[in-house]
Amino acid sequence: MIKFFRKIRQNLLSEGKTGKYLKYAIGEIILVIIGILIALAINQKNTDRNNNKLRDLYLIQLNDETDLNIKELIEYKNSYIKRVTELDTLFDILVNRDYDNPKLLSKSTKLYGRLTFNPIMTTYENLKFSGDLKFFSDIELRNSISETYNTFNAIKSAELIDLKVIDVYYQDYYMPNAKITNLSLSSNHFGKDDYFENTVSVRRITIRQIIDAYDNSIESLEQLRIIFADLKK
Repeated sequence: MIKFFRKIRQNLLSEGKTGKYLKYAIGEIILVIIGILIALAINQKNTDRNNNKLRDLYLIQLNDETDLNIKELIEYKNSYIKRVTELDTLFDILVNRDYDNPKLLSKSTKLYGRLTFNPIMTTYENLKFSGDLKFFSDIELRNSISETYNTFNAIKSAELIDLKVIDVYYQDYYMPNAKITNLSLSSNHFGKDDYFENTVSVRRITIRQIIDAYDNSIESLEQLRIIFADLKK
């Protein structure tokens, strides 16, 4: 078509018909513009199609991450619930000054055990640092994803506080007693003081804070999973 216009243009110029040439020249320009617009529209359509495929892939990966994180959080939560129950029993023993109770030593071992939740965040981090989060045009969805992964920060903070309690207990109480008496775990010497009782009390609090942080993340992750399921419909 463009060759046809060029041929007509050459003929018109050779015949000196400048007015008609200008009309055909304008027509040729319009035709080129239309062609460019069509090409851009096709390219944009292909780009949108590729972006949608990439977004759908991200959704699948995010959903898998959500399932794995929920599973691990529930396991950790249940483990900590058992641990804090053991410490509740220990605290009752100490409050009642029941130092001859055979459970005193066995429950005391629950003071220095801990778990560290390491969330799976590979897909989210790829989205955030690559800028691909923009593929999710729904602002509410983007906010839900970000807010859910941000709940892991509260877990980390709670776990760090709990770790400090364990470290203080181990360094300031457990090790010094072990070095001095060599009988720190005997029923005659171990746990019969306010420091130990206070440590047990504080550890019960920090573990419950961790459980609350777990619950918050689990709830947020489950809501996100519902959103992902709705998007597949």
